[in-house]
Amino acid sequence: MPDNLSVNNLKANLTNPQRVYMWNVIVPNPVGGGDSDVLTLRAQSTEIPGRSVGQIPVPYKQSAGLRFHGKLTYSHTWDVTFVEGEDRRVFDTIYAWNQNIVHDVANVGAGDIAIKADVILQLITTKGEESMQIKLIGAFPMAVGDVALSYESEAIVNYAVTWSFDSWVRV
Repeated sequence: MPDNLSVNNLKANLTNPQRVYMWNVIVPNPVGGGDSDVLTLRAQSTEIPGRSVGQIPVPYKQSAGLRFHGKLTYSHTWDVTFVEGEDRRVFDTIYAWNQNIVHDVANVGAGDIAIKADVILQLITTKGEESMQIKLIGAFPMAVGDVALSYESEAIVNYAVTWSFDSWVRV
């Protein structure tokens, strides 16, 4: 086995792995107003969105055939959990955005240009520098999960927000 493929060599080349707790969610301009910094500071958990390339099978006579790459696909959804404070600033920001999508009373909404914004997922090194940035293009809050309230619990209020997005790119 070549020396550059040894376990020790692989470990030596991974001197500082990315930490799962060092990241930011940045919503530069929340639609409907709201505080971008609050969303960044109160984002508690998320994930790097997935992507895949499908395949196109081409059968040939009696053989197993060939496989060619297909189109790029995304899940088009992305989950972020936010911690809420007594000031309800996360709720107000997401609610105002949803009011622009479809208003509660008027039952009308704005078009895509008015309701979508780019959202950035930023990974940070242990030195506090940006190591990677992913831009979710054309994102908007699609769903806010139920929040259980109970006298028996001392847990904090969290909002699980599912975002819809058109595509994502590494910036």
